[in-house]
Amino acid sequence: MRKTVLYYIKLPFRDLRSLEISEYIVLALAAILLPFDWQLSLWILPLLLVNTLARIVSERRIGNPSLSKTSRWALWLMVAYFLYQFVSMLYTSNKEEGWDMLVRRLPILAYTLCALAVNTAYLNRNRLRTLMYAFTASLVVKFFVRFVIMLTVNHKFFICSLFDPVHHTYMAMYLMLALGFLYSEWFYHRKEMSKGMLWVLFVVALILVYYLFLVNSRTGTAGLIALVLAVVAHWTFRLKQWKQGICLFIVALVVGTGIHFALPECGRRLTQTFSEMREGDTSDARYLIFESSMKAIGENGAFGVGIGDKSEVLAEKYEETGNEHAVDAQYNSHNIYLDAMLTTGIPGLVLLLAVLVVPAFMAWRRRDFIVMSLLFTFAFSGLFEALLNRQMGIVFLGLFWMVMMSCGEEEVLSVENPTNKGRQS
Repeated sequence: MRKTVLYYIKLPFRDLRSLEISEYIVLALAAILLPFDWQLSLWILPLLLVNTLARIVSERRIGNPSLSKTSRWALWLMVAYFLYQFVSMLYTSNKEEGWDMLVRRLPILAYTLCALAVNTAYLNRNRLRTLMYAFTASLVVKFFVRFVIMLTVNHKFFICSLFDPVHHTYMAMYLMLALGFLYSEWFYHRKEMSKGMLWVLFVVALILVYYLFLVNSRTGTAGLIALVLAVVAHWTFRLKQWKQGICLFIVALVVGTGIHFALPECGRRLTQTFSEMREGDTSDARYLIFESSMKAIGENGAFGVGIGDKSEVLAEKYEETGNEHAVDAQYNSHNIYLDAMLTTGIPGLVLLLAVLVVPAFMAWRRRDFIVMSLLFTFAFSGLFEALLNRQMGIVFLGLFWMVMMSCGEEEVLSVENPTNKGRQS
């Protein structure tokens, strides 16, 4: 019997209870809306909390027995990381700013507690893939919407610079996650896909790469290069398939070179940064911010200044180095690891690294490229942006952290066994 589009839309909802269906719809909507406006995804979070409470009452239990041991550890480490920031309120002076930052970061705690509170066995591998397809499709739709507007107003960089509620660094992070997902789909599912579907994946990947260049983010460009090198290394050294690895490298080189010559302005920020580093130029804003952050960390002991005082401490260091623009713009450290050290010291940094490293072991053991992509994207982007200071990063991590840790089965993935159907609740 010929399968219709409606069949594939209904497929992820088969064998689910009513409250599981509503929860899955909320998560899908959050993933779809996130690339357009993170605030829309944030407004959906209360629906998830209400649904979680309804499930607790309906099922008469609290807890998620379907979680793997590693996923449970990763989720509780995230809770511990948030609670330690709460503890830092005890020794911070600016309580108002501290409470404001804690409230801003609440979505991460909310998503994490939802994953711990109810059985998420229904979030198996295939349903995770459906959510990721929805997220990727949303990015493609946004690209075409903004591309049409760009052509209409004849502004070459309208797509990245005007009227976009999502900062270009965070949009680059979203795109890198989607590209990592597409590679996972191609690697594990190419044998079961038709040639037409494989071409669709290839074209979508090209669109997202083009979008990433248009976003004109140094973080995104550097992250894309790192992703390509990781994929080539995977095929060349891990799988011992030299020809495929070299072919992938050549294809990536041709595509990247073509886009660079078509849009030379897009890579100019990154090449300019490398030139300044090579010439020893210390006037770059990022370098001055890094220098000020390191001085502030060195002068404030092993436990940091607390979550409320970091802005004032950084402002003082900016003034000492004569960086008036950073003072006026109230720049943060632009680095998630420096931000953790400055705020909560060594314990906070250790907890943050544990949050990233523990699920990384799970993903490496299972060869789960989707989880690897999330962790790499967040960890790499965190080198250039204090991602947990803005809710467009907070909502992104909270949403996909909940979904991927809830889908943390222990079974190793392979081309022969690319999915784990999971246990039905």
